[in-house]
Amino acid sequence: MKKIFLNLLLTVIALLCLTRCSESFLDRNPYNTLASGNMWATEPLCEQGLAGVYATLRGWGPSVANAGGAGNFLFDIFGMVSQGNYDNNGGFFRTGVTASSAILSEQWVKFYRGVYRANDAIAGISGAPIGEEAKGRMVAEAKFLRALYYLHLNALYGGNGIGVPLYTENVNAHEYTRPQTPEMEVWEQVIQDLTDAINEPNLPNNYANKTDGKVSKGAAYALRGKAYLYRAQSKGWQGQNGTSDFQAAAADFAKVGEMGYGLFAPTGTPEDFKQLFKVANENSREMIFSVQYIEEATKQFGIRRGKFLSPFQLGGGDNAGSWTDIQVRPYIADLFEVKVNNNTSKAFDWNDYITDYNALPLVQREVFFLRDTKRNGTEIHTKVTSAVNNRLNASALSSVKSRYLEEGNEARLRAAYASRDPRLRYSIICPYDTIKGLDANPPTGSSEPEYVMRWPWAAGKAYTNGVGMDALIPGILPDLTANSENLFYIHRKFVGEGLEFQYRESNPIDEPLIRYADVLLMWAEALVELDQLSEAQAKVKQVRDRVGMPTMAVNFASKDIARNYVRDERRREFINEGINFFDEMRWRTLKETKFDQSEDGTQRAWGAASAAVKISWPGDFYYVWAVPKAEVDKNPNLTKTPGWIY
Repeated sequence: MKKIFLNLLLTVIALLCLTRCSESFLDRNPYNTLASGNMWATEPLCEQGLAGVYATLRGWGPSVANAGGAGNFLFDIFGMVSQGNYDNNGGFFRTGVTASSAILSEQWVKFYRGVYRANDAIAGISGAPIGEEAKGRMVAEAKFLRALYYLHLNALYGGNGIGVPLYTENVNAHEYTRPQTPEMEVWEQVIQDLTDAINEPNLPNNYANKTDGKVSKGAAYALRGKAYLYRAQSKGWQGQNGTSDFQAAAADFAKVGEMGYGLFAPTGTPEDFKQLFKVANENSREMIFSVQYIEEATKQFGIRRGKFLSPFQLGGGDNAGSWTDIQVRPYIADLFEVKVNNNTSKAFDWNDYITDYNALPLVQREVFFLRDTKRNGTEIHTKVTSAVNNRLNASALSSVKSRYLEEGNEARLRAAYASRDPRLRYSIICPYDTIKGLDANPPTGSSEPEYVMRWPWAAGKAYTNGVGMDALIPGILPDLTANSENLFYIHRKFVGEGLEFQYRESNPIDEPLIRYADVLLMWAEALVELDQLSEAQAKVKQVRDRVGMPTMAVNFASKDIARNYVRDERRREFINEGINFFDEMRWRTLKETKFDQSEDGTQRAWGAASAAVKISWPGDFYYVWAVPKAEVDKNPNLTKTPGWIY
């Protein structure tokens, strides 16, 4: 079914030119081959047209860090989770951010393109000469998708009551001149669309364990609950009472499980979390709504995720040499707790493993991340010794070089990652972790050699059978490297190991937009705001039980403590899923969690800068993105967003 649905998208692209970019406020004329009025004449044509609405979800993430069009996960680079080359996104976090930023226009157009297509589908299918059962189902799907696009528009551009232009019907090109509809009215339309979908009797409760990527009633409940939650929090920022919305959100989240969804935990072990993000389980009962991808030779229907996330020695069966353009910021790695025993967990603290670690300047902490130069008293390789000594003799480390251990430095560091929340090493490749890679570029044969991520690299960028790979003493695996030859925390979630993927730039794993763990933790958020702290703890416990992490009552001792703990749990659970940025924006915590931690654009694993690029918080006006200047120039009825330079 998944291949059939994606073949529908291919037909849409061929017939309707749905991949064409548009500079217009809405994608006003996407149907170059079939006129829009003719494309709704039969049920198969209606399915093709609806596939075009789904198609907008593919590559709707921002173009950042050389990875344009690679998926929703790219929003994480704007949040606290990820980092990359901020010079490659129009300097969005650099100095001089204005309403002319390309990112602002790009996302505005992408979301409104989805609105246009959804409007066209709703109108066309509603009047189509097809059976009422199919008609009701497809209209419900289109309304869900319109709600999804407007939710993102309102969340990014509509805060503080401003709203966004609301079009529920397409009009002539010269008539797209409306001002912003107030924020709360936009939320009401989002909720109404989802209510219509929920009330449609022909929309299935779920599609769990099927592979067609369609909207279900459970997805509509989940998204409506999210809309209520977002609206409640926005009301709070505007001094309004959001209690009724928090109650409505909790009620909707409760319905999702009744629709047949739940956590993926077939073995009852932490390994279930890792396996959730593999092809075999991408349509499990946890995945409520996902963007569908497959591997195929044209590379049109896979996601370009692996190339930009993976270490150099990983990739696909056609090509290794991945770029590691997007890495993980160290602060999020430190957020993963320690499991003391089956009943106790605690916050991670570097000082528990390395004396006075936290008191040292960031640059000096590198000494603890250096590789061993000896194994069982034998030198590993002269190049390894030379590389380590070059680091130790640098001015930054000269005063702490005595703390380096020739044999045991790696073991001391590894201890800091042992007994941690298992999601840490299922989501992130940590220093001195082992991972299966490839043996050449392009790969040859079926070899999947193991590599260890060490610092500093000592034999150049090399594969196990490549030129320049020096033989180390027996028992020492070769080095895993970031393409930039730095020691970063690197994404592991969604990264293919060894020959898991056929193509480096066309990965098959679907991208979840809503999964049941998200529902549980949003539910917990709503319950905290309703002062139902024990109930909130129970929802968080379900998520943590899957990975064997105890849930401590002390973290729900008060409303403020519980609120912050639930937020941290979301930060741990959803790394590399494109969720964190939207969370930090609605919580208005992004300044504290990203910029107050460090203004270095990219940080090495110990927290020091890896490049001179700095990022800076533009100001609190950033929590509401600007209506793009290009749109204001075309439509003078639009109100400029306060705080932004036009």
